[in-house]
Amino acid sequence: MTFPTSLPTKITAALEAINNRDSNRFYTSFSSNATIIDEGKTLKGHASIKDFCNKAFISHSASIIFENVIQVKDHTIVQVTMDGDFVADYGITEPFTLYFNFHLQDASITSLLITPWDSSKLTMTAVYVDKANIDNPISTIKIAPRLQPIPQEGWVKVKMLVVGLNYHDIFTMRGLGMRAPKFPLILGCEGAGVLEDGTEVLLYPAMGNPDFNGEETLDPDRHVLSEQVNGTMAEYVVVPQRNVVPKPKELATVSAAVLGIAWLTAYRMLFTKSGLRAGQTMLVQGSSGGVTTALVQLGSAAGMRVWCMGRTQEKRELGLKLGAERAFESGEKLPEKVDAVFDTSGELTWAHSIDSVKAGGSVVTCGSHSGGSIPMEFEKVFVEQLNIRGSYLGTLQEFKDLISFVMEKSIVPHVGRVLPLSEVDVGFQAMIDGKTAGKIVVTI
Repeated sequence: MTFPTSLPTKITAALEAINNRDSNRFYTSFSSNATIIDEGKTLKGHASIKDFCNKAFISHSASIIFENVIQVKDHTIVQVTMDGDFVADYGITEPFTLYFNFHLQDASITSLLITPWDSSKLTMTAVYVDKANIDNPISTIKIAPRLQPIPQEGWVKVKMLVVGLNYHDIFTMRGLGMRAPKFPLILGCEGAGVLEDGTEVLLYPAMGNPDFNGEETLDPDRHVLSEQVNGTMAEYVVVPQRNVVPKPKELATVSAAVLGIAWLTAYRMLFTKSGLRAGQTMLVQGSSGGVTTALVQLGSAAGMRVWCMGRTQEKRELGLKLGAERAFESGEKLPEKVDAVFDTSGELTWAHSIDSVKAGGSVVTCGSHSGGSIPMEFEKVFVEQLNIRGSYLGTLQEFKDLISFVMEKSIVPHVGRVLPLSEVDVGFQAMIDGKTAGKIVVTI
């Protein structure tokens, strides 16, 4: 394969090295501290670059055909068609198009970005996954440039500032959900940002069929950000106009970023589904997760007697700090039965939830993080006339009501950890390990 003579010598050498299966010539085309970004992975230095060439190209019998050159300032982007043996490892249909985005300094390559899209267009940093791994979801996370989205008619572009992490993102990494995820997907279900005109906004996360005539949480086509469309864990996201809600000036951006999923779910569970009134007693199965801390704070602000459970003393103390009247060890028998129980876990806590609610009371559930096979004394349900209520997210009006309630009661949503985007895997691992103390957010 002959490359254009106009290409810098080092770029030609690197590209020819791929076709010649020569990893030594490939890596010596780069400066000693050069970086390569490919599929969300960053490699630095000659040893890593040589290893990359062997694993990514030579071991797959890769070959490239030159297609085009795009020059953008000090970057040379070479479009190629690549062939090889990629189907078994990656499921890639061959041949396929790649763009090699080179940056040179002093005649050596200092960086190379490899993308399946034209990187001469506006890009952004994003956290995304392109395949599922049910056993090791963290391994699917990639942080790399992606194309900036262009809003279609009726949609708006939002520059993201802070994004809340949710267990829903982990389900996506595992390939789970009401519908199979359409990879590649940018993660992130909620967050706060700013419109192009400078308006600060919160994002309502639910979307669906615009022609559905009914409550949006019952829409058969409903989905949230990062399920069927790209999510918020990027510098920019596009959403329907109806999904942006102005942020009150008094509401901190970090606080605003967590209201879309966990806090909206908790609000609907408490105010729409439970039937509780001020002065009644509620039990929260947990005291340190996103939904559970929101339930404690909302219930306390609404005048409920809030009890919570926690696996550790530290978690129970957090529940008390956030407004719970009493905190109990997980599975501990309560001194009296409560008017409503809020269960986000499922299998591990369900029997205790049913045992803890008084006759005529309610058990409200929004998740099954510990498993969905529920043991239950069914006779107790009808003999004691228990109300078992499922809850899914919340409506746009409930989202607006939640914001108003938070402002009226001067609630500061508890955020246990703020991380840079580069450490998003640390946050998700803490969630998987159960080492949370409230919501975890990342700054963009």
